[in-house]
Amino acid sequence: MLQNNTIRILLVDDDEIDAMSFERALKKSGIDALLSLAIHADDAMVKIQSMEYDCIFLDYQLPGTDGLALLKRFKEMKITSPIAVMTSQGDEKIAVEMMKAGAFDYFPKAEVNPENINRIVRAGMRLREMELQKAFAEKALKENNLKLSAILESTNALIFSVDQQLNYSAFNTAFKLAIQQIYGTEPCLGRPAAENFLYEVDRARITAAFERALSGEQDVQLLEEFGEDEDRRTYYDFLMNPIQGANGKVNGVAVYGQDVTKRKKDEWTIWQSKIEAERTAKAKSEFLSNMSHEIRTPMNAIIGLSELLLKESLNDKQLENVRSIKYSADNLLVIINDILDFSKIESGKMEFENINFDLQLKVQEIRKTFVFKAEEKGIGLKFRVDDRIPQFVIGDPFRLNQILLNLLSNAIKFTKEGTVSLNINLLSDNGDDILLEFNVSDTGIGIPKEKLASVFESYTQAYTDITRRFGGTGLGLAITRQLVTMQNGEISLDSEVGKGTTFTVRLPLKKGVIEEAQTADEMIAELLEKRDFEGMPVLLVEDNPMNQFVANQVLELWNIKVDFAEDGLKAVKLLQENDYALVLMDLQMPVMSGYEATEFIRDRTNKVRNPDIPIIALTADAFPETKKKVLESGMNDFVTKPLEQNDLYQKIKLHALRTVKV
Repeated sequence: MLQNNTIRILLVDDDEIDAMSFERALKKSGIDALLSLAIHADDAMVKIQSMEYDCIFLDYQLPGTDGLALLKRFKEMKITSPIAVMTSQGDEKIAVEMMKAGAFDYFPKAEVNPENINRIVRAGMRLREMELQKAFAEKALKENNLKLSAILESTNALIFSVDQQLNYSAFNTAFKLAIQQIYGTEPCLGRPAAENFLYEVDRARITAAFERALSGEQDVQLLEEFGEDEDRRTYYDFLMNPIQGANGKVNGVAVYGQDVTKRKKDEWTIWQSKIEAERTAKAKSEFLSNMSHEIRTPMNAIIGLSELLLKESLNDKQLENVRSIKYSADNLLVIINDILDFSKIESGKMEFENINFDLQLKVQEIRKTFVFKAEEKGIGLKFRVDDRIPQFVIGDPFRLNQILLNLLSNAIKFTKEGTVSLNINLLSDNGDDILLEFNVSDTGIGIPKEKLASVFESYTQAYTDITRRFGGTGLGLAITRQLVTMQNGEISLDSEVGKGTTFTVRLPLKKGVIEEAQTADEMIAELLEKRDFEGMPVLLVEDNPMNQFVANQVLELWNIKVDFAEDGLKAVKLLQENDYALVLMDLQMPVMSGYEATEFIRDRTNKVRNPDIPIIALTADAFPETKKKVLESGMNDFVTKPLEQNDLYQKIKLHALRTVKV
């Protein structure tokens, strides 16, 4: 029987000697693996249909067919296992084609060794985990869209949208049936919305309202009257809002129509009486207020405006409406985040930082997060930090933030009156090491004694109706406990029904060093930073076409314009003719190496356009000697292969800020 951590690997190779070499390298790689061998394509097809593999190694040269054709068959079958390609010498172009067809990596057979096998299998497992998480999120999103679509179709309200040309882009069944009943025609996607209004005056009115919403105006109202017979006349109150695309520009209008015929007739009937008129006006105001709240849920849910609205600066009334609209979507987002975090923890993928940070600033930021919610519920919010605790500590500020946010969020959620407090105490100070205690207390509903032992378990909540009353997945406290224990900390709780709950977290940290404080605005800006270099020109000097392909894929994501040079000589010629922001320089190349090219560039007599251009070395050699040689040769920095995207991004960002001629 396979162990839970046993990795299932399929090797597709007809060469018996190569297969034996691979098996020996795998055994020495330190990976707990079960290896299956397929010697031709049909054999591979049988095996792939009988077992799901964690990683597949595919030889290009196979009897009867080639590896590229087999790879395409795998992809047609929706095989999600990561596939690495093995090639003979000189097959790089073939490997590029197979990478384009869906393989995630390649290596020559001459490089089959335990280190490479270990690296590729680990990379494949990480890729597979990412694909599984992506598939899970896409499934959850699809299910949520189906729920939202069901909500849209369950309402009697008329809901539709138009694009920038005022053509129908979507509508619900209620709107379609209403148009058929009123005009005897049927709305069609892509056709002008105004054509369903018979009279020119109606077309002009609704077109003007559309254009106001297209200009960015919110809550554009339009009352439409249908029918000439007064006894059978109907009235619809339409509310229009702009639809913003991912670029922030308005690309359409969302419309919600409510049948207000009865209200209009009632208004007309009571118009004769001042008292009745005032009462009706008040009722109308209340109705519109309630309607404004109600209509956003089906309207914005179906067209995806809810997430955009959350990013806007809203007043109090709009915030109230947005919270109602976004209830189900927010709940789903929490569920997805919880599941992804829980999945990372369960799979051992959770990583922790060990950096210097301002603890006092972190606490202030957390307090700001909950001030509004506490005031909204009418409860107190108290924070206290022991004066003996150093301002700067070393640890993981992001996971500490997550722990405290989880505990404080629960405390506020389950507290109707009284106070929620956070007290941070210094328990011990042993030179560089300190032990802190975080107490999160509330005066909420409390937890029964018999439930205390289970609240940290996955998918468990203290009361069976918690999810219905308060929402949540039952994963929050399980994740919190894992985050604490994985940092060698402890978490416990004490609670009494009707009186409240106290969670206690004890976390070991190290003393930090005092540094210039970063403002909250700067921290938020850094977190929200978009990786966009706005077409910045970069020269990539690399002789391997596969490495060119991979690096280019990463750089294109950051909107970097890449020029290629296969060797150092071609690189210096390009630098004599063109301006670049920086150079990414491979070290080992034919004709002229990276070291030689750098020496040539730095020599001001050689007439490159910018001899001071930042040069970042790309090297697979991580030894200190190589790094020292790189810097001594005149290069500014280095990134090791395989490229780690965040490291590469930070190095490019750092050196792109230098003054260069572009």
